[in-house]
Amino acid sequence: MNKSIYMLIVFSCSLATSFLSGCDRDEETVPDAYEANRKFCLEGFAASSAGLLGLRVTQPDKIFTLVHISDAHLSPWSSNNKSGNPSNLTEAVRFANDPEVKVHALVATGDHISNTFSTTRKEALSYMEAFARALYDRNTVPTFASTGNHDANLLNRKHLEYALGRADLFSLVTYRTNYPVRSPVGQNYYYADLADPMGGKIRIVSLDVIDQEGTAYDVQHFATFSQRQIDWFCHTALKEGMTDEHRVIVLVHFPLSTTSPELRAFTSDEYLYSWTMIPEIVEAFRSRNDWKQTYRNRRNAADSLVVDVSFRDAPGDFICYLGGHIHTYLHYEVDGFRNLNPALPRQIMIIANNMSPSEKSKQSPIKRETDGLRNNAFNVYAIDTQRRTVYINFFGATAYYYMDLLHKNQIMALTY
Repeated sequence: MNKSIYMLIVFSCSLATSFLSGCDRDEETVPDAYEANRKFCLEGFAASSAGLLGLRVTQPDKIFTLVHISDAHLSPWSSNNKSGNPSNLTEAVRFANDPEVKVHALVATGDHISNTFSTTRKEALSYMEAFARALYDRNTVPTFASTGNHDANLLNRKHLEYALGRADLFSLVTYRTNYPVRSPVGQNYYYADLADPMGGKIRIVSLDVIDQEGTAYDVQHFATFSQRQIDWFCHTALKEGMTDEHRVIVLVHFPLSTTSPELRAFTSDEYLYSWTMIPEIVEAFRSRNDWKQTYRNRRNAADSLVVDVSFRDAPGDFICYLGGHIHTYLHYEVDGFRNLNPALPRQIMIIANNMSPSEKSKQSPIKRETDGLRNNAFNVYAIDTQRRTVYINFFGATAYYYMDLLHKNQIMALTY
Protein backbone atom coordinates (compact mmCIF):
# COMPACT_ATOMS: atom_id res chain seq x y z
CA MET A 1 0.00 0.00 0.00
CA ASN A 2 1.32 3.44 -0.89
CA LYS A 3 2.25 4.91 2.47
CA SER A 4 2.64 8.38 0.98
CA ILE A 5 -1.11 8.93 1.06
CA TYR A 6 -1.65 8.61 4.75
CA MET A 7 -0.20 9.57 8.10
CA LEU A 8 -0.59 7.88 11.45
CA ILE A 9 -1.59 9.81 14.54
CA VAL A 10 -0.34 8.04 17.62
CA PHE A 11 -2.34 8.10 20.82
CA SER A 12 -1.40 6.63 24.16
CA CYS A 13 -2.58 3.19 25.26
CA SER A 14 -3.64 4.83 28.53
CA LEU A 15 -6.62 6.37 26.75
CA ALA A 16 -8.20 2.94 26.49
CA THR A 17 -7.46 1.69 30.00
CA SER A 18 -10.85 2.65 31.38
CA PHE A 19 -12.41 -0.21 29.44
CA LEU A 20 -9.48 -2.48 28.56
CA SER A 21 -7.54 -2.07 31.83
CA GLY A 22 -4.26 -2.30 29.96
CA CYS A 23 -3.38 -2.72 26.31
CA ASP A 24 -2.85 -6.47 26.55
CA ARG A 25 -6.05 -7.38 28.34
CA ASP A 26 -7.83 -10.40 26.82
CA GLU A 27 -10.89 -9.37 24.81
CA GLU A 28 -13.16 -12.01 26.30
CA THR A 29 -13.00 -10.22 29.67
CA VAL A 30 -14.71 -7.12 28.30
CA PRO A 31 -18.33 -7.32 29.53
CA ASP A 32 -19.96 -5.09 26.89
CA ALA A 33 -18.39 -5.17 23.43
CA TYR A 34 -20.56 -2.34 22.07
CA GLU A 35 -19.61 0.06 24.87
CA ALA A 36 -15.94 -0.89 24.60
CA ASN A 37 -15.87 -0.35 20.83
CA ARG A 38 -17.85 2.87 21.16
CA LYS A 39 -15.51 4.32 23.76
CA PHE A 40 -12.39 3.25 21.93
CA CYS A 41 -13.61 4.90 18.72
CA LEU A 42 -14.46 8.14 20.53
CA GLU A 43 -11.12 8.23 22.32
CA GLY A 44 -9.31 7.71 19.05
CA PHE A 45 -10.80 10.92 17.71
CA ALA A 46 -10.12 12.65 21.00
CA ALA A 47 -6.46 11.71 20.59
CA SER A 48 -6.31 13.09 17.06
CA SER A 49 -7.74 16.40 18.29
CA ALA A 50 -5.17 16.61 21.07
CA GLY A 51 -2.52 17.78 18.61
CA LEU A 52 -0.28 14.70 18.79
CA LEU A 53 2.56 14.93 16.25
CA GLY A 54 1.28 18.40 15.42
CA LEU A 55 -1.68 17.05 13.43
CA ARG A 56 -4.40 18.92 15.21
CA VAL A 57 -7.98 18.54 13.98
CA THR A 58 -9.49 21.99 13.51
CA GLN A 59 -12.39 22.49 15.94
CA PRO A 60 -12.96 18.78 16.71
CA ASP A 61 -16.44 19.44 18.08
CA LYS A 62 -17.41 21.20 14.83
CA ILE A 63 -16.15 18.79 12.19
CA PHE A 64 -18.22 16.81 9.68
CA THR A 65 -18.49 13.24 11.00
CA LEU A 66 -19.70 10.37 8.88
CA VAL A 67 -20.37 6.68 9.63
CA HIS A 68 -19.66 4.37 6.69
CA ILE A 69 -21.15 0.88 6.66
CA SER A 70 -21.06 -1.58 3.79
CA ASP A 71 -21.99 -5.12 2.86
CA ALA A 72 -24.52 -5.71 5.62
CA HIS A 73 -25.59 -8.87 3.70
CA LEU A 74 -28.86 -9.51 5.52
CA SER A 75 -30.11 -13.08 5.05
CA PRO A 76 -31.23 -15.99 7.24
CA TRP A 77 -27.64 -17.33 7.30
CA SER A 78 -25.56 -14.14 7.81
CA SER A 79 -24.12 -14.23 11.32
CA ASN A 80 -25.05 -11.20 13.43
CA ASN A 81 -27.02 -9.75 10.52
CA LYS A 82 -29.74 -12.33 10.09
CA SER A 83 -32.72 -10.81 8.33
CA GLY A 84 -34.89 -11.56 11.37
CA ASN A 85 -32.47 -9.83 13.75
CA PRO A 86 -29.79 -7.70 12.04
CA SER A 87 -27.92 -6.94 15.25
CA ASN A 88 -24.76 -5.49 13.69
CA LEU A 89 -26.71 -3.16 11.44
CA THR A 90 -28.83 -2.08 14.39
CA GLU A 91 -25.65 -1.48 16.39
CA ALA A 92 -24.23 0.80 13.67
CA VAL A 93 -27.46 2.83 13.60
CA ARG A 94 -27.34 3.06 17.39
CA PHE A 95 -23.78 4.38 17.24
CA ALA A 96 -24.61 6.91 14.52
CA ASN A 97 -27.50 8.28 16.60
CA ASP A 98 -25.46 8.55 19.81
CA PRO A 99 -25.52 12.24 20.79
CA GLU A 100 -21.97 12.04 22.12
CA VAL A 101 -20.66 10.87 18.74
CA LYS A 102 -22.31 13.83 16.91
CA VAL A 103 -22.62 12.13 13.52
CA HIS A 104 -23.77 14.26 10.58
CA ALA A 105 -24.45 11.44 8.10
CA LEU A 106 -24.59 7.66 7.75
CA VAL A 107 -23.90 5.95 4.41
CA ALA A 108 -24.37 2.32 3.36
CA THR A 109 -22.42 1.41 0.22
CA GLY A 110 -24.31 -1.59 -1.13
CA ASP A 111 -24.84 -5.32 -0.76
CA HIS A 112 -27.58 -4.79 1.76
CA ILE A 113 -28.65 -8.45 1.34
CA SER A 114 -27.14 -11.84 0.56
CA ASN A 115 -28.49 -14.30 -1.97
CA THR A 116 -27.87 -17.80 -3.35
CA PHE A 117 -28.76 -19.51 -6.64
CA SER A 118 -32.12 -20.47 -5.13
CA THR A 119 -33.07 -17.20 -3.38
CA THR A 120 -36.54 -16.36 -4.66
CA ARG A 121 -37.81 -12.90 -5.41
CA LYS A 122 -40.14 -13.06 -2.40
CA GLU A 123 -37.24 -13.97 -0.11
CA ALA A 124 -34.97 -11.24 -1.50
CA LEU A 125 -37.73 -8.67 -1.05
CA SER A 126 -38.16 -9.72 2.58
CA TYR A 127 -34.40 -9.38 3.24
CA MET A 128 -34.38 -5.92 1.66
CA GLU A 129 -37.41 -4.85 3.67
CA ALA A 130 -35.67 -5.99 6.85
CA PHE A 131 -32.59 -3.98 5.88
CA ALA A 132 -34.62 -0.83 5.26
CA ARG A 133 -36.50 -1.16 8.57
CA ALA A 134 -33.29 -1.61 10.55
CA LEU A 135 -31.60 1.27 8.73
CA TYR A 136 -34.39 3.84 8.90
CA ASP A 137 -37.06 3.09 11.50
CA ARG A 138 -35.24 4.48 14.55
CA ASN A 139 -32.73 6.65 12.77
CA THR A 140 -32.73 10.46 12.80
CA VAL A 141 -29.26 10.89 11.23
CA PRO A 142 -29.33 11.77 7.48
CA THR A 143 -28.77 8.37 5.86
CA PHE A 144 -28.01 7.36 2.28
CA ALA A 145 -27.84 3.86 0.80
CA SER A 146 -26.28 3.06 -2.58
CA THR A 147 -26.82 -0.22 -4.41
CA GLY A 148 -24.52 -3.26 -4.55
CA ASN A 149 -24.36 -6.23 -6.88
CA HIS A 150 -26.13 -8.64 -4.50
CA ASP A 151 -29.06 -6.27 -4.21
CA ALA A 152 -30.35 -7.28 -7.66
CA ASN A 153 -30.68 -10.98 -6.69
CA LEU A 154 -29.41 -12.05 -10.12
CA LEU A 155 -26.99 -14.79 -9.09
CA ASN A 156 -29.04 -17.38 -10.96
CA ARG A 157 -29.41 -16.18 -14.55
CA LYS A 158 -31.74 -19.10 -15.27
CA HIS A 159 -34.35 -17.58 -12.98
CA LEU A 160 -34.57 -13.98 -14.14
CA GLU A 161 -38.01 -13.72 -12.55
CA TYR A 162 -36.21 -13.80 -9.18
CA ALA A 163 -34.50 -10.46 -9.86
CA LEU A 164 -35.15 -7.25 -7.93
CA GLY A 165 -35.56 -4.33 -10.31
CA ARG A 166 -35.18 -0.58 -10.14
CA ALA A 167 -38.73 -0.05 -8.87
CA ASP A 168 -38.31 -2.64 -6.10
CA LEU A 169 -35.17 -1.03 -4.76
CA PHE A 170 -36.62 2.45 -5.06
CA SER A 171 -39.78 1.63 -3.12
CA LEU A 172 -38.04 -0.45 -0.45
CA VAL A 173 -34.91 1.63 0.20
CA THR A 174 -34.38 4.85 -1.79
CA TYR A 175 -37.89 6.20 -1.23
CA ARG A 176 -37.41 5.81 2.53
CA THR A 177 -34.28 7.96 2.63
CA ASN A 178 -34.74 10.23 5.65
CA TYR A 179 -33.20 13.38 4.17
CA PRO A 180 -34.11 15.40 1.05
CA VAL A 181 -32.33 14.11 -2.06
CA ARG A 182 -32.39 15.16 -5.71
CA SER A 183 -32.78 12.52 -8.39
CA PRO A 184 -34.80 11.68 -11.50
CA VAL A 185 -38.13 10.20 -10.40
CA GLY A 186 -37.93 6.53 -9.50
CA GLN A 187 -34.15 6.23 -9.86
CA ASN A 188 -31.74 4.82 -7.27
CA TYR A 189 -29.02 7.39 -7.92
CA TYR A 190 -29.23 10.80 -6.29
CA TYR A 191 -27.36 13.55 -4.50
CA ALA A 192 -27.89 15.36 -1.22
CA ASP A 193 -26.32 18.52 0.22
CA LEU A 194 -25.52 18.62 3.93
CA ALA A 195 -24.21 21.55 5.92
CA ASP A 196 -20.51 21.41 6.71
CA PRO A 197 -19.95 22.71 10.30
CA MET A 198 -16.83 24.46 8.98
CA GLY A 199 -18.85 26.25 6.33
CA GLY A 200 -20.17 25.31 2.90
CA LYS A 201 -21.73 22.01 1.89
CA ILE A 202 -20.82 18.35 1.73
CA ARG A 203 -22.49 16.82 -1.33
CA ILE A 204 -23.13 13.07 -1.11
CA VAL A 205 -23.50 11.56 -4.60
CA SER A 206 -24.91 8.02 -4.55
CA LEU A 207 -24.35 5.96 -7.71
CA ASP A 208 -26.41 2.94 -8.75
CA VAL A 209 -24.12 0.12 -9.96
CA ILE A 210 -26.98 -2.17 -11.05
CA ASP A 211 -28.70 0.42 -13.23
CA GLN A 212 -30.06 -1.16 -16.41
CA GLU A 213 -33.27 -1.50 -18.35
CA GLY A 214 -34.69 -4.96 -17.68
CA THR A 215 -32.26 -7.82 -16.97
CA ALA A 216 -30.04 -7.81 -20.07
CA TYR A 217 -26.75 -7.77 -18.16
CA ASP A 218 -25.36 -9.81 -15.30
CA VAL A 219 -25.29 -7.11 -12.65
CA GLN A 220 -24.54 -9.72 -9.98
CA HIS A 221 -20.98 -9.81 -11.35
CA PHE A 222 -20.53 -6.50 -13.23
CA ALA A 223 -21.12 -2.87 -12.30
CA THR A 224 -23.55 -1.42 -14.83
CA PHE A 225 -24.58 2.19 -15.50
CA SER A 226 -27.20 3.54 -17.87
CA GLN A 227 -26.45 6.42 -20.24
CA ARG A 228 -29.08 8.38 -18.36
CA GLN A 229 -27.21 7.97 -15.07
CA ILE A 230 -23.86 8.95 -16.56
CA ASP A 231 -25.40 12.07 -18.13
CA TRP A 232 -26.98 12.90 -14.75
CA PHE A 233 -23.66 12.38 -12.95
CA CYS A 234 -21.83 14.71 -15.36
CA HIS A 235 -24.40 17.44 -15.86
CA THR A 236 -26.47 17.38 -12.66
CA ALA A 237 -24.72 15.75 -9.70
CA LEU A 238 -21.43 17.56 -10.36
CA LYS A 239 -22.97 20.85 -11.53
CA GLU A 240 -26.48 21.58 -10.29
CA GLY A 241 -26.40 24.19 -7.52
CA MET A 242 -22.67 23.66 -7.08
CA THR A 243 -20.63 26.43 -5.47
CA ASP A 244 -17.01 26.97 -4.56
CA GLU A 245 -17.96 25.88 -1.03
CA HIS A 246 -19.16 22.42 -2.11
CA ARG A 247 -17.11 19.28 -1.45
CA VAL A 248 -18.18 16.01 -3.06
CA ILE A 249 -18.17 12.44 -1.72
CA VAL A 250 -19.14 9.71 -4.20
CA LEU A 251 -20.69 6.43 -3.03
CA VAL A 252 -19.91 3.57 -5.43
CA HIS A 253 -20.04 -0.06 -4.31
CA PHE A 254 -17.28 -1.53 -6.51
CA PRO A 255 -13.65 -0.49 -5.97
CA LEU A 256 -12.24 1.81 -8.66
CA SER A 257 -9.05 1.49 -10.64
CA THR A 258 -5.56 0.91 -9.37
CA THR A 259 -2.42 -0.40 -11.04
CA SER A 260 -0.76 -1.49 -7.81
CA PRO A 261 -0.05 -5.27 -7.91
CA GLU A 262 -0.43 -5.41 -4.13
CA LEU A 263 -3.87 -3.81 -4.24
CA ARG A 264 -5.01 -5.77 -7.28
CA ALA A 265 -4.80 -8.88 -5.10
CA PHE A 266 -7.90 -7.50 -3.37
CA THR A 267 -9.59 -5.68 -6.25
CA SER A 268 -10.49 -6.73 -9.79
CA ASP A 269 -12.07 -5.03 -12.80
CA GLU A 270 -15.80 -5.72 -12.47
CA TYR A 271 -17.03 -2.69 -14.42
CA LEU A 272 -18.99 -3.50 -17.57
CA TYR A 273 -17.93 -0.29 -19.35
CA SER A 274 -14.42 0.23 -17.88
CA TRP A 275 -13.61 1.19 -14.34
CA THR A 276 -11.73 4.27 -15.54
CA MET A 277 -14.97 6.02 -16.59
CA ILE A 278 -16.03 7.41 -13.19
CA PRO A 279 -12.54 8.58 -12.11
CA GLU A 280 -11.96 10.18 -15.52
CA ILE A 281 -15.17 12.16 -15.14
CA VAL A 282 -14.17 13.16 -11.62
CA GLU A 283 -10.69 14.09 -12.78
CA ALA A 284 -12.18 16.46 -15.36
CA PHE A 285 -14.35 17.95 -12.59
CA ARG A 286 -11.36 18.38 -10.25
CA SER A 287 -9.11 19.88 -12.94
CA ARG A 288 -11.80 22.18 -14.43
CA ASN A 289 -11.46 20.53 -17.82
CA ASP A 290 -13.40 18.96 -20.69
CA TRP A 291 -13.85 15.22 -21.12
CA LYS A 292 -15.08 13.34 -24.19
CA GLN A 293 -14.83 9.58 -24.34
CA THR A 294 -16.75 6.53 -25.54
CA TYR A 295 -16.72 3.50 -23.23
CA ARG A 296 -17.45 0.18 -24.89
CA ASN A 297 -19.48 -2.55 -23.24
CA ARG A 298 -17.24 -5.55 -22.52
CA ARG A 299 -20.09 -7.99 -23.15
CA ASN A 300 -21.86 -6.31 -26.05
CA ALA A 301 -19.80 -4.70 -28.80
CA ALA A 302 -22.85 -2.84 -30.08
CA ASP A 303 -23.38 -1.06 -26.77
CA SER A 304 -21.42 1.86 -25.34
CA LEU A 305 -21.67 4.84 -23.03
CA VAL A 306 -20.66 8.31 -24.18
CA VAL A 307 -19.26 11.05 -21.93
CA ASP A 308 -19.20 14.60 -23.30
CA VAL A 309 -18.91 17.21 -20.57
CA SER A 310 -17.15 20.46 -19.78
CA PHE A 311 -16.29 21.49 -16.24
CA ARG A 312 -14.32 24.59 -17.22
CA ASP A 313 -16.69 26.89 -15.32
CA ALA A 314 -17.88 24.36 -12.72
CA PRO A 315 -17.03 25.12 -9.07
CA GLY A 316 -16.65 22.64 -6.24
CA ASP A 317 -14.07 20.25 -4.80
CA PHE A 318 -13.79 16.46 -4.51
CA ILE A 319 -13.08 14.61 -1.25
CA CYS A 320 -13.13 10.85 -1.92
CA TYR A 321 -15.00 7.73 -2.98
CA LEU A 322 -16.58 5.42 -0.42
CA GLY A 323 -17.29 1.78 -1.31
CA GLY A 324 -17.28 -1.83 -0.24
CA HIS A 325 -17.64 -5.17 -2.08
CA ILE A 326 -14.29 -6.77 -1.19
CA HIS A 327 -15.15 -7.56 2.45
CA THR A 328 -12.11 -6.02 4.06
CA TYR A 329 -10.84 -2.54 4.91
CA LEU A 330 -8.72 -0.78 2.30
CA HIS A 331 -7.79 2.71 1.22
CA TYR A 332 -5.68 3.66 -1.76
CA GLU A 333 -4.96 6.18 -4.49
CA VAL A 334 -7.07 5.63 -7.60
CA ASP A 335 -4.89 5.46 -10.71
CA GLY A 336 -4.67 3.86 -14.13
CA PHE A 337 -6.53 6.62 -15.97
CA ARG A 338 -5.58 9.84 -17.74
CA ASN A 339 -4.33 12.41 -15.24
CA LEU A 340 -5.51 15.81 -16.46
CA ASN A 341 -3.68 17.80 -13.78
CA PRO A 342 -0.59 16.17 -12.21
CA ALA A 343 -0.42 18.99 -9.66
CA LEU A 344 -3.55 17.69 -7.93
CA PRO A 345 -3.31 15.02 -5.23
CA ARG A 346 -4.46 11.57 -6.34
CA GLN A 347 -8.10 10.61 -5.94
CA ILE A 348 -8.71 8.51 -2.83
CA MET A 349 -10.98 5.50 -2.38
CA ILE A 350 -11.90 4.18 1.07
CA ILE A 351 -13.42 0.71 1.44
CA ALA A 352 -15.41 -0.32 4.52
CA ASN A 353 -15.15 -3.83 5.94
CA ASN A 354 -18.22 -6.08 5.68
CA MET A 355 -20.54 -6.18 8.68
CA SER A 356 -21.34 -9.90 9.06
CA PRO A 357 -18.46 -12.14 10.23
CA SER A 358 -19.79 -15.09 8.21
CA GLU A 359 -19.29 -13.07 5.01
CA LYS A 360 -15.57 -12.42 5.66
CA SER A 361 -13.34 -12.57 2.58
CA LYS A 362 -10.72 -15.32 2.58
CA GLN A 363 -8.20 -12.70 1.48
CA SER A 364 -8.93 -10.35 4.36
CA PRO A 365 -6.27 -10.40 7.10
CA ILE A 366 -8.73 -8.94 9.63
CA LYS A 367 -9.83 -11.38 12.31
CA ARG A 368 -13.58 -11.70 12.85
CA GLU A 369 -15.62 -13.31 15.63
CA THR A 370 -19.34 -13.77 16.16
CA ASP A 371 -19.03 -12.39 19.70
CA GLY A 372 -16.93 -9.71 21.32
CA LEU A 373 -14.88 -6.80 20.03
CA ARG A 374 -14.05 -8.32 16.63
CA ASN A 375 -17.64 -9.00 15.61
CA ASN A 376 -19.00 -5.88 13.90
CA ALA A 377 -16.98 -3.67 11.56
CA PHE A 378 -17.58 -0.22 10.10
CA ASN A 379 -15.69 3.03 9.53
CA VAL A 380 -16.10 6.46 11.08
CA TYR A 381 -14.65 9.58 9.45
CA ALA A 382 -14.03 13.12 10.66
CA ILE A 383 -13.64 15.35 7.61
CA ASP A 384 -11.70 18.57 8.13
CA THR A 385 -12.47 20.62 5.04
CA GLN A 386 -10.18 23.43 6.16
CA ARG A 387 -7.14 21.16 6.24
CA ARG A 388 -8.44 18.93 3.42
CA THR A 389 -8.01 15.86 5.60
CA VAL A 390 -10.15 12.79 6.29
CA TYR A 391 -9.44 11.27 9.71
CA ILE A 392 -10.32 7.58 9.71
CA ASN A 393 -11.37 5.59 12.74
CA PHE A 394 -12.98 2.19 13.09
CA PHE A 395 -15.66 0.48 15.13
CA GLY A 396 -14.98 -3.17 15.86
CA ALA A 397 -12.79 -5.73 14.14
CA THR A 398 -10.82 -3.39 11.87
CA ALA A 399 -9.74 -1.25 14.81
CA TYR A 400 -8.29 -4.22 16.66
CA TYR A 401 -6.48 -5.45 13.56
CA TYR A 402 -4.67 -2.12 13.31
CA MET A 403 -4.02 -2.04 17.06
CA ASP A 404 -2.19 -5.36 16.77
CA LEU A 405 -0.05 -4.11 13.88
CA LEU A 406 0.80 -0.76 15.40
CA HIS A 407 0.95 -1.72 19.08
CA LYS A 408 -2.50 -0.31 19.70
CA ASN A 409 -1.86 3.31 18.86
CA GLN A 410 -3.19 4.62 15.55
CA ILE A 411 -5.71 6.68 13.73
CA MET A 412 -5.27 7.37 10.02
CA ALA A 413 -5.46 10.66 8.20
CA LEU A 414 -5.79 11.00 4.41
CA THR A 415 -5.21 14.29 2.63
CA TYR A 416 -7.22 15.06 -0.51
